[in-house]
Amino acid sequence: MKTKIFLAFITVITAALLSNFIFERFIIRDFDNYIEGVREDQIYWLLAAVEGSYSGGRWDRQALSDSIHWGMMLGMDLKVTDNKGKEIITSTEVMRDLSEGMRRRMDQLYHVHKACGPFSDLPLYSGGRKIGTFLSRAFPKEELKEKETVFKKRVQHFMLVSFLIAGSGLIIIALLFSLYLSRPITSLKKAADRISKRDFNVTVEQHSGDEVGKLSEAFNIMASSLRREEELRKHLTSNITHELRTPLTIMKSNVEAMQDGIITDFGIGFANIRNEINRLIELVGGIEDITRAEASFFTNSEETEINIGEFLSGITSEMRPLFSGKGLSIEVNIGEELLAVADTEKLEKVVRNLLSNCLKFTTEGGTNVGYGSEGDMFFICIRDTGRGITADELPNIFNRYYRVEKSQRGGLGLGLAIVKELVDVMGGKVEVESREGEGTEFRLHLPIGGRG
Repeated sequence: MKTKIFLAFITVITAALLSNFIFERFIIRDFDNYIEGVREDQIYWLLAAVEGSYSGGRWDRQALSDSIHWGMMLGMDLKVTDNKGKEIITSTEVMRDLSEGMRRRMDQLYHVHKACGPFSDLPLYSGGRKIGTFLSRAFPKEELKEKETVFKKRVQHFMLVSFLIAGSGLIIIALLFSLYLSRPITSLKKAADRISKRDFNVTVEQHSGDEVGKLSEAFNIMASSLRREEELRKHLTSNITHELRTPLTIMKSNVEAMQDGIITDFGIGFANIRNEINRLIELVGGIEDITRAEASFFTNSEETEINIGEFLSGITSEMRPLFSGKGLSIEVNIGEELLAVADTEKLEKVVRNLLSNCLKFTTEGGTNVGYGSEGDMFFICIRDTGRGITADELPNIFNRYYRVEKSQRGGLGLGLAIVKELVDVMGGKVEVESREGEGTEFRLHLPIGGRG
């Protein structure tokens, strides 16, 4: 990961530095084009001045000389010929007409005597008729060439220095950034390796709030969930071992007692064995319940429109004999008609689990079921008069395999976990309020229009 990030930075840096070289070439080329453009403008300006020196079939010698003089001041060796190629005036002639001081200064600046190379020629016109040829070439002006050379060298030097500074700086930055960006990924990899070895006591430091930081946060949540599930799994194993050992021990003791003649009434012995077998069946049933519930979490059952009051009345009617058998009441507060779209299979399982929980932990009084709507949600409220749940136990009751330690009753601690997970699947939430010795109230909130 670190190498890939570093190579990505190097690629970007290389492209930036390559563009630096290209930029340098463009600058030099544009400078040469600028010099050439200025020279062309000067030549056409002189051409116009020379053509203006011709009038009435004759050349104005003074005006022509002045034009050639200005051309020389611009660094050009000039010559004007007629249509037959005869020289009319040249820079050499104009130099001879200058004063001694001016001639010496001009020669020092432009090295007139060293002029060489071919002339460039342009036709001269007057009144639409060709009157001669204008020839020009540059004087070997050393100072000007030196300045141009110095400018180009300075540009190249600046580009080279900027290349070295920017290049080395960017490489260092690329190295630092690759280390910085890859560090959380490396930490995640090491943590994942520990997770693969079933070491769930691992957390990753969250360095930022970006995507990598959110990934670290999600990883920590996952590790925490795995750690909790591992603890619950061990707790479940311990519970199942305990639940299995007790009835098996009792059955073995009863069989041995009947064999040894300690229990002479075989009916009593077989009754004890039957009771323990029923406990084992209940234990296996609990395991089957969570298996079926987990399968239903991933099953998209059909949602249908139901009358919530009638739905709850049907369930409570079926369970009323169980409540009556314990001397408890169960009632539904039928209110206004409430229609809602829901997965009836999942919703029935949730309500039955909650009512079974009320039945298990209530010894007197009973259970009251209510319902209603709040905006685009409907709620089902189930309240019992049982022994209640302590504040310490309340945060854990929806965890799998958790059992209230004060309860001496059997079970795997899966009922409320199933409720919570099924409600989540249906797009709702479940809330609970309880006070020890006063009872417990569960409140389901589900969308009226269903999950979809």
